[in-house]
Amino acid sequence: MTGPTGSGKTVSLYTGLNILNTAERNVSTAEDPVEIHLDGINQVQINPKIGFDFSTALRSFLRQDPDVVMLGEIRDIETAEIAVKAAQTGHLVLSTLHTNSAAETVIRLKNMGVESINLASSLSLIIAQRLARKLCQHCKVIDPMSPALRHSLNISDDELIYQANEQGCNHCNYGYLGRTGIYEVMECTHELANALLTGASMQEIEALAQSQGMTTLKQSGIEKLRDGVTSYQELQRVLYF
Repeated sequence: MTGPTGSGKTVSLYTGLNILNTAERNVSTAEDPVEIHLDGINQVQINPKIGFDFSTALRSFLRQDPDVVMLGEIRDIETAEIAVKAAQTGHLVLSTLHTNSAAETVIRLKNMGVESINLASSLSLIIAQRLARKLCQHCKVIDPMSPALRHSLNISDDELIYQANEQGCNHCNYGYLGRTGIYEVMECTHELANALLTGASMQEIEALAQSQGMTTLKQSGIEKLRDGVTSYQELQRVLYF
């Protein structure tokens, strides 16, 4: 899971852990801090002051032959390399990273020092995530979006686009109520693995993933906009376009 601080990565990871948390699975996590306590899962608090970091915790976990390992964050090459080795030896490893997109995650790991062949053989799925505020369905108003902007977003002239009512109502906070996830899901296919091995750039990796059906963060956001879930102004805030 990747994205900036506050984008919901941890909650998404815990959701995945809940799905994976069955009686026949040994699940262990190393976190800093442990944010949500889950029954049936071995959760460990990292303490760098005594030398107990993510890499140390992961080494300890692997001696217990876990089925699933969750690392709160991959911060350095040592943690990244151990996580890759764990994945290559049959463990499912979940973690987070601070990057702006799914394709950028691959480049970040390579820049950390992880070899391309190890990434190609261990990566399964990368999800980039953002959280956007949802429009209040009781008071949202039509957005008089310009034809030029509609064209740039590939939105037809007859589609209704909504924006927040700045006055709000009794149900919301200045026109917004709740939040929704915007996702970019990149499956690491054989073609993507080959692209990694040949030293493909971030743009080439993203283009290949899109040709295989990946929806980018921008495209996902525009879908939420067309569905009346959020506003263009909110997408500008969280996606910077």
